[in-house]
Amino acid sequence: MKRIAIPIFKSRISPVFDTSTRMLVIDCKGAKEIQRQEIYLDKLSLYERQRILASLNVNVFICGGITEVFQKMIETENIQIITGRTGDVEEVLAAFLSGKINRKKFQMPGYKSKK
Repeated sequence: MKRIAIPIFKSRISPVFDTSTRMLVIDCKGAKEIQRQEIYLDKLSLYERQRILASLNVNVFICGGITEVFQKMIETENIQIITGRTGDVEEVLAAFLSGKINRKKFQMPGYKSKK
């Protein structure tokens, strides 16, 4: 089973995780969603957000923008991070599960991969 976390704003990926107030956590088996829950992050520090991701055993973190400091904090938890993503949460999740997350339509404007 894979656990995916996506910071959200309304029905879209939140533009910056460091200041987002909600996060969707989805459990998937293969390409099929098993369950989901919404976590409220309002007023939590970066350290508290890191601890939540670790305690939830998140495998994959999909987000828009994220500060370099916070990205390094999350990487210490051995979580795969996919940054620079935008769009409707349901569409982005479906694209990830079908291996199409790297399509240009899901990239933030001006996003450059660090690969």
